[in-house]
Amino acid sequence: MENGFKPAIVRYIGPSDEQFTNGQTYEAFFVEYWEGERNSLHVRGNNGRVTDFNPLEDFEIISDEDNLLNFYEATVRCITHEFDDLLSGVTYGEEYKAIGRDKDGMYLVLDDSNCCYFYPASDFEIVADEHNILSRRSVYYSYNGGDEVKKYIY
Repeated sequence: MENGFKPAIVRYIGPSDEQFTNGQTYEAFFVEYWEGERNSLHVRGNNGRVTDFNPLEDFEIISDEDNLLNFYEATVRCITHEFDDLLSGVTYGEEYKAIGRDKDGMYLVLDDSNCCYFYPASDFEIVADEHNILSRRSVYYSYNGGDEVKKYIY
């Protein structure tokens, strides 16, 4: 893996479909928030692409040598007014949970939409980061990595 991490291995225990086969093992990369709950697993499926919004409950963790499927979080405070007028986004002065960063330094933040999106690190100050997740790349792709398809292919 380009960032030095070895993907976690998970077994799919949900019903077979086009994307996953029951009993088959897959590579997994991290657990993200979806609608306020941290239950969305990023997994490489049958077609070789990494997808998100896969229910964590549909998988059994077989191995995770590099602890990628952790639930670590940092707390960041928004220091810009750039997003104040957006219906969902981040608001100046408010604190948010950040669950990682990509290789370009973009933070993956649980914003006002109750889902995770990438924001420039310069728009935040770190309030707390006990596990040091924002000082190193913890997301397997680069948000600014070119075309949108590329970010879902490892």
